[in-house]
Amino acid sequence: MTKTKRDSYHHGDLRSALISAAEEIIAAEGVEGFTLRKAARKAGVSPGAPTHHFGSMAGLLTQVARRSYEALGKQLAGAAEGLEGNAALRALTAVYVRFARDYTGRFRLMGRTDLIELEDDDLRAAVYRAMRPLAAAAAGTRGLGVPTPEFERLDPRLIAAIAPAHGLAHLATEGRLAATMRSGEVDAQAQDALVDEVLRALWP
Repeated sequence: MTKTKRDSYHHGDLRSALISAAEEIIAAEGVEGFTLRKAARKAGVSPGAPTHHFGSMAGLLTQVARRSYEALGKQLAGAAEGLEGNAALRALTAVYVRFARDYTGRFRLMGRTDLIELEDDDLRAAVYRAMRPLAAAAAGTRGLGVPTPEFERLDPRLIAAIAPAHGLAHLATEGRLAATMRSGEVDAQAQDALVDEVLRALWP
């Protein structure tokens, strides 16, 4: 990369470019294929730039996870508008599962507590905002209150209500939803239909 092009980045632009580069690598190769050097190369900056701006690999991956939760939150927001009870929970879970399937690499990173900085304030806020609609819908079906950002321990009944969403999402990322059908090769629409049937069996 030429000095002119490198110098065209403002501080915030370079951070964003590195996060975008990391997202692309993770989408293509999974988090297992990610390195800071690859991110720097894709962004067209010096090998030391990621460490300079994020401190470590965990620092950069934490920001990828934050942005991934923000993207999930945008998809969940309004997904259950006009719905309540089990219908709301089904609608939100379906969106959650689709996100996991469509952004498998990033979704897997979101759950890799060994690779991201869980105490990062921006990440924690993004997680809460993203998951609140699903938690609220699940809480509503159990007559529970919605957890606040400062919660110390989730009610086991709420965990039980949300667990199917996580389970289906992980089945989707591993290709196991398709494996439940005879052909083993089904398109996204067929998988969505299967998820809908499963959710209606869970929450009529």
